[in-house]
Amino acid sequence: MFTLILSALSFHRVDLDRLSIERARQLDGRRVIAVFMIAKHVYSERGVTTAGAADQPDGAEGGAVLRGRRYDLDEGQRVAVVGTLHVPNWPPTFIGDVQVPAWAGIEVREES
Repeated sequence: MFTLILSALSFHRVDLDRLSIERARQLDGRRVIAVFMIAKHVYSERGVTTAGAADQPDGAEGGAVLRGRRYDLDEGQRVAVVGTLHVPNWPPTFIGDVQVPAWAGIEVREES
């Protein structure tokens, strides 16, 4: 019973500034404590705030989806987020007349 409680409380610690897409896929759906430097514009809409980490050499984009409107965050800040890691695979799409190829992302959705 004690082991079950400990496993329910356990988190994988990840650094989104260094996390590869391969390792992220292994952690997909797991609870994590993610740390990263905000490297992209922070924006809020529909009751959530999105903060992006720097793009990885393997092409993966990473970041966090935070609950609520977070006006206290800005580029250059180092943050820690407790949540569930997900690896969405985005299909190819068009933006205007330009085709954007498929890509994978790494996102941590903050727990409520």
